Amino acid sequence: MKKILIILLAIIVLYSAYVTVDCIRLRKSASYTPPLITLVENKTENEAKYTGLGYSVVYYVDSHTDEKGNVNIKGHGAEFWLFGSVKVWYWEE
Repeated sequence: MKKILIILLAIIVLYSAYVTVDCIRLRKSASYTPPLITLVENKTENEAKYTGLGYSVVYYVDSHTDEKGNVNIKGHGAEFWLFGSVKVWYWEE
């Protein structure tokens, strides 16, 4: 029983370290950078969502097209979600 608890604790510590390192890497990187291990990738015109191991990052652009067909970007940002329910960080410009 003690060996199982030690192995479980080691897995939790390693996973926490992995998520922390990837979270810091994604926060400092350029837009649309996927996680180290990407399971699902969904891209639309104004949004890109990458799902990793227990977390996801969403990049988005707020844009519109004027009468002449020019694309005007109002802002952009990103969100980092843990297990799809806890927002760890976000930024907007």
